[in-house]
Amino acid sequence: MLGIIIAGFIICLTMIFFVIKSSQNTPEEKGKKKSPANKDKEEKKSIKKKKEEEKEEPEIPKKDISKYLFKSIKEGKNMSKCYFYNKGHAILFCDEKRLCLCVLKHLNSPSQKIYSKNIDRDIIADVCFSSEKKAIFCASKNSKSIITYNLEKIDGKIKLNKSEKVIACNRPYETKSIVTNVSGTLICTIGTNDDTEIQIYDSVSGDLQFKQATGAIENFQILMGPNDTDLLVSTFMNDISVISLEKIDKFNNETKRYENYYKFKRNSSISGAKAKLLYYCLSNDENFFAISGDDKSVKIFRNYGNIWESKIYSQISLNFNASVIALYIEDFSGGRPSGFVGASQGSNIYVYDLNGKLVLELPEAHEGDVISLYITKDDLSRKESMGDEEAKSEDKNKGGDYCLISGGNDGKIKFWKIFE
Repeated sequence: MLGIIIAGFIICLTMIFFVIKSSQNTPEEKGKKKSPANKDKEEKKSIKKKKEEEKEEPEIPKKDISKYLFKSIKEGKNMSKCYFYNKGHAILFCDEKRLCLCVLKHLNSPSQKIYSKNIDRDIIADVCFSSEKKAIFCASKNSKSIITYNLEKIDGKIKLNKSEKVIACNRPYETKSIVTNVSGTLICTIGTNDDTEIQIYDSVSGDLQFKQATGAIENFQILMGPNDTDLLVSTFMNDISVISLEKIDKFNNETKRYENYYKFKRNSSISGAKAKLLYYCLSNDENFFAISGDDKSVKIFRNYGNIWESKIYSQISLNFNASVIALYIEDFSGGRPSGFVGASQGSNIYVYDLNGKLVLELPEAHEGDVISLYITKDDLSRKESMGDEEAKSEDKNKGGDYCLISGGNDGKIKFWKIFE
């Protein structure tokens, strides 16, 4: 009997123990133990919390490029073309509906004169400027024509006045690009798509003077060569076709006098790029020119009398493919040139010396792609702080600042000091 009572007592104690143990585990905790998903969730939260508590790496501060910027011009919301004349003191730019000519007495002058014209019934394909004729030539897309705008004094003010003369371009598609010589007597054009023909017009009569197919699938750039004697046109063969423009005197039987005519000749192409061409430009002294290719390089050529006989002189290796470049030659003595090469990729700009050393870096120089670059030296800027006679007596090599001018499709033209 006593054994039965003891056994019952033990059983009761055991049951009480299990009841107390089970009551310590809440339904929520039981669920957690039974659910692997909840367990993984808790582990992830723990890892995330631990990472947040770890010391974060300090952010690299954005480079301050404002110390290099000393002037900025904004005309319009965007920009499709931008060209530099007269050592950067005349800048021609446009969008699809408006063309502007900016004239600067000094590069760092706070004021400038801007002559502009709105195009109402057409779209601008390209523009070019004749400083001697003081005329802007504008190629229109829809009408496939070239219109002239002359700088004229009207009511005591200089304005852009549209000429009645319109040059009709006989092309299957619209004109892609145009250039003119300094005198403004000739206008040279290339087309788009499979239109490989170069056309050269007389700006006064509007008559077609010369035409020839380049054999190119895609003409992406056209440039007037040194001394207005050669026309440079890129071809799909990764070289540059050269058209010589030779002025001759010829007797006109109708007028009974000698008149100026141009004789055109296609010469050998410039080769040596060994890569797909992306952009090319003449140096400020026109004795050199540079080519950027898709092999991440800028190749510099020297002109030996005839530009079609140019040979590659040096090469600068980059870490990117430059979409736009500029070449400035400061001096050429001892068989080696000195100066700078400007190159851009997207909105970033870089300037190198001719040994390939990076001397200026401008990340995000524009709020869009850079479409044009030019490097010059503003000797005239010193005349604002000293008399003309004193400026003349100073050593030219010591005077003036090296200046980089950039145009972006954000509608801005910016002037940068290459050195602080």
